[in-house]
Amino acid sequence: MVYSCAYFEHGNEDLATAQEKKIDHILTKIRLQRGHTLLDIGCGWGALLIRAAEKFGVRGVGVTLSPNQATLARQLIAEKGLTEYIDIRLQDYRDIQGKFDRITSVGMFEHVGLRNLRSYFAKIDSLLVNDGIAMNHGITSTDAESGETPYGNGEFIEQFVFPNGELPHLGLVLKTMQEAGLEAFDIENLRHHYARTCELWTNNFEEHAESIKLLAGERRYRIWRVYLAGCAYAFNKDWISLYQIGCVKAGRQRNSLPWSRQYMYSQSIAVDSRASDQTP
Repeated sequence: MVYSCAYFEHGNEDLATAQEKKIDHILTKIRLQRGHTLLDIGCGWGALLIRAAEKFGVRGVGVTLSPNQATLARQLIAEKGLTEYIDIRLQDYRDIQGKFDRITSVGMFEHVGLRNLRSYFAKIDSLLVNDGIAMNHGITSTDAESGETPYGNGEFIEQFVFPNGELPHLGLVLKTMQEAGLEAFDIENLRHHYARTCELWTNNFEEHAESIKLLAGERRYRIWRVYLAGCAYAFNKDWISLYQIGCVKAGRQRNSLPWSRQYMYSQSIAVDSRASDQTP
């Protein structure tokens, strides 16, 4: 199970394939290697950590505030025989201790709050080893002042779907990241990928409308129907966006970073013939 924006390498992938490619794209961007430790902030059901352990044999820690997510993630990890590689914690990211070679945060920072962005990135900086790499994947506002989306979309989501969520503009994200001691070295806009993701979610939702009504009730069904369709429209209209931002500790020599972005596309984790030799 995977949430957040998928990655459509060619544009014609089905949703499951695109979600797996999203994970691979992130792991490639952060240059994950065997022997690294990986922290996933807001780990959901553990898909990213499972993929990282299976392909690279890395040891990872995932934190979530959802007991249901933690329970299912631990179950999936146990079924795959990866319990010695992955530790899922029911924990606030602010309480994490230790150092990690790589840190990812996918679809979580929207809930941090605009006033807390600097401390959020400062916490990531404190957890990252000196030559480590972090990746923040999150929704942003296209309003330069980090304001609301048009026609009350933000108010609707605040009241019925995601209370206390706030979307910063990319400029604010980069500003607070730099203030916290991190340097952004790679920024990728995936707005059209999220528009496509929402369209496929909406299609699936409509196809299973009757079973969803039985499960969630008519009122919740209608709320989420409006939400999914509205998000697809908002991403298409450039009211909101999605950025993946790779960062490192600021002020350090950059000898370890590649000269170009070619390394992100020259190989695929999913089809790497060596992958079978990299499993735990």
